[in-house]
Amino acid sequence: MKLQSIQALRGVAALLVVLFHARALELKGIAANGLTEQPLIGGLFTNGFAGVDLFFVISGFIMVFVTRDGLTGLKPAASFLFARVTRIYPVWWAFAGCMTIYMLVAHGVSGNSEGWQKAAFGHPMLPYLVKSFLLIPQEPFPVLNVGWTLIHEIYFYLVFALFLLMPRRWLPILLAIWAVIVTGGALLGFSRPTAMTWLSLAVHPITLEFLLGAAAGFAVTKGLVWRSGILTQVATLWLLAALCYEGSENGILLEWGRVIWFGLPCALLVYGCAGLDMTKRHAWLIPAMTSALVTLALYQLTGVDRTSPEDARRNATILTVAVGAIAMAIVVWFGWLLGQGAPDKLRQARSFFQPMLDGAVRVGDWSFALYLCHLIVLSALRNVFALIGQSESLAPFFRLGHPGALDNITFAVAGIVLTLTASALSYRFYEQPLTILFGHLRKVWFRRGQPQTAPA
Repeated sequence: MKLQSIQALRGVAALLVVLFHARALELKGIAANGLTEQPLIGGLFTNGFAGVDLFFVISGFIMVFVTRDGLTGLKPAASFLFARVTRIYPVWWAFAGCMTIYMLVAHGVSGNSEGWQKAAFGHPMLPYLVKSFLLIPQEPFPVLNVGWTLIHEIYFYLVFALFLLMPRRWLPILLAIWAVIVTGGALLGFSRPTAMTWLSLAVHPITLEFLLGAAAGFAVTKGLVWRSGILTQVATLWLLAALCYEGSENGILLEWGRVIWFGLPCALLVYGCAGLDMTKRHAWLIPAMTSALVTLALYQLTGVDRTSPEDARRNATILTVAVGAIAMAIVVWFGWLLGQGAPDKLRQARSFFQPMLDGAVRVGDWSFALYLCHLIVLSALRNVFALIGQSESLAPFFRLGHPGALDNITFAVAGIVLTLTASALSYRFYEQPLTILFGHLRKVWFRRGQPQTAPA
């Protein structure tokens, strides 16, 4: 069963991260040209890294949802782990390999150049690459630095697979104990902003986002679906407020801060959207989407972002989220009126909305490739802009930081189009065929002859 809303949220999460990095790379391009113009992408997208938190919550939810058949033991646990490992590593190796080739061409094969030393924090090149490809914790980021999130993913899969060796009825208790261990270890000071060792990985507070998603998954699989439409609206406004207002840049944010700021509203959003999927009430996504678009546009127009003073962020957040809430209420009200007096018109509105949802689901299908490829594509695009922008006649369009908005618009549009295209092609011709292949192997190796036992 494919949950459309959850898959669409994957696409939202990936696009948040893409736009966050697009802004950062455009700033680098502007600085390289000795200019000081602000990028077009701003506002709440300066906190677009929160897409990672949404990804983590979704992962926790999916782990519980896909194992809802209740089968436990060695074979189901091995089958689960095989599915998750083959989902992550082949795609990761492809894009990490692309980055490694670039590093070798640009900085040599000795590993002693300044570029390699900067990337590997002075560690020998070969061990650094081995750990990068295997997603093993180490002091530097992996060779493709977004891979740091996959280290957390793999860790979560390993522990969850161990739990599947136990009776299913133990799983909520085991996850609760895990949450206590993580919380206790972090409070005792064993955690670090980045998981550089197995210990700091094991007790990093961001694991709690997986567990929040798992809790939402348990509620939904047990049929505890309550007020999904209203909760989706509340979660949307809560997350929008966090994206607008959060402005700290310290180690606390990388540990407990992002769990509190983003993990909690993301968990409520995932629970609400999953409930809409289970009850086929996707029309509730229309007011949520409307409020998000209104808030996003208004906050962008204020010129405020996470680097602005706190009072400016607070006032802009209150204003824009309040207007977004009003827009949401208006859509809900008109939807109710149409449902009472003109249900045919309401059904037409739903048919208009469905292609939009289908498009978001499609981006969700591409989301893993989109997440892994976007830095490569955007970095290459910035270098192309630096080259073409040297031409005075083309400078208004390609010299980042040039007066006017043409360069900003060109970079933003080209970046989004190219990353979506690259991820779609990667999904269609690499990731999807591999998924089909490994799915077939999984059936052959783990499900053939598997005893049909009652859920534990």
